[in-house]
Amino acid sequence: MKLVFMKKIVNKLKDIYIYLYLFINKRILFTDKYGLSYYLYYNTRPIDTFRKGVRTDDTTVLVTVNKLIECNLQLKNVNCIDVGAFIGVVTLMMANALNKSSNNWKIHSFEPFKETFIRLKDNIDITYQNNNIELNNVGLSDKSGIQKMLINKGAPGSNQLISSSSGNSEDIDEAEIITLDEYLNQRSIEHILLCKIDAEGVDDLVLKGMKSYIERGKVDYFILEYEDEPSQQKISKILKMYKYKVHYMVRNKNYLVESIEDYPKNEQSLINILAVSPFADMKPVNELLKSWQK
Repeated sequence: MKLVFMKKIVNKLKDIYIYLYLFINKRILFTDKYGLSYYLYYNTRPIDTFRKGVRTDDTTVLVTVNKLIECNLQLKNVNCIDVGAFIGVVTLMMANALNKSSNNWKIHSFEPFKETFIRLKDNIDITYQNNNIELNNVGLSDKSGIQKMLINKGAPGSNQLISSSSGNSEDIDEAEIITLDEYLNQRSIEHILLCKIDAEGVDDLVLKGMKSYIERGKVDYFILEYEDEPSQQKISKILKMYKYKVHYMVRNKNYLVESIEDYPKNEQSLINILAVSPFADMKPVNELLKSWQK
C-alpha cells in the first residue's frame, strides 16, 4: 500500500516538472518507445504521452505502418502519404521503416493548420533534414480551393475543415485545399505503397479526391480513421467498390481482425481500418492477422 502511494507521489512530481518545463521552454524533446524523437507542447497531451511512452491514440496504427513498409522494402521506388500529419509521429514511423532500405523512397505529408505545420517541420528536422520527406501546408478533399477550418486551440489535433462558418469568429481560419489526384499527377507519381488518412471526419472526401488512383488499384494499402458508423460506411463503400479488402484494427492491441464480428467486444470502440488493394502483397496483413489468432 505504501509502495503504491509513493509511486503516485513520484508520478505527480513528474507531471509538475513537465508542466513547469513547458511553461518556461514552450516545448520538450521526447523519444518514444519506438525510438522516434519529437517535440511535445502544452496542448499535445504531454503528460499522457510520457505515461504511455508514445504520442498516439492508437499504437496499432504505428505497428501496422511499420509492418507494411518493412515487408515491402524490396520495392525500388516507394511513395507513402500521411494525410493529417499533425506533429509528425506517423510520418516519422514511415521514415524510420523506409530508411532501412537503400532504394529510393519519399513521404508526402499534409497538415493544413499553420501552427501545427511549423511543429511538424521542426519534428521532422530533428532526424530527417533531406529531400525524402515533402511537407505540405495544405489540406486535402475532393475539390481544390480555399476552405474554412474550425480551430480548437486546446486540442489542435481535432482541427477540422468545415463547409460553413460556425463557432466564434476567432475559432475560424482558412486553409488551401487540393486533391491527391492533382498533387500526384503534378509530380508524375504512379504508385503509392501506403496512404494514411486522418482528416477529422472527411476521410471519405480525401478518398474521392484520389479516385483515379483508387480505381486503378495504384494504392496498395490505406489506413483510415472514422468518427462514427455513417462515416465508416462512406469510407467502406468507396473502397469496396474498387475491390479493396477492409480489415479492422484493434485499438492499441497491435493486431487486425477480418470482420466487424471478430472485433473484441471488451475493447475500446473501433476507430481505424486497413484497406488492402487486390494487387497488394498480403504477407504483412496475414502476419498481423496471425497475431490475433494466437
